[in-house]
Amino acid sequence: MSKRSAAPVSYAASLMVEPPQPAPAAPASPLAAARTPVAEPEVVQGRGRRPLEDAADPSVLYLHPTGKKALRLYAVEKGVKVHDLLLEAVEAWAAEKGLVGPWRVPSAGPPRRRRG
Repeated sequence: MSKRSAAPVSYAASLMVEPPQPAPAAPASPLAAARTPVAEPEVVQGRGRRPLEDAADPSVLYLHPTGKKALRLYAVEKGVKVHDLLLEAVEAWAAEKGLVGPWRVPSAGPPRRRRG
């Protein structure tokens, strides 16, 4: 068995530090400050929450792994989502029991195109 080389004592040589950027100079007079446009803070575009998640109340369902696998295989065979199959089952059960929905939260945008 070969012996591994020792880790370096310091990682300082491999770190790159950027020099600080100079701050913009302040205007000399209040009139100049009034004429200078104020920069809006930059908004970072992130994924955030999707509108459907804001409109829906999430629920957890614990399924036996064998049953879940059968459901996934059925969904693939039919070309649908497991989520849609589960919602159809809830809608059928609720109709049988006389419960009034709605059960589905409408999507905010057009459906995604499938790859393939």
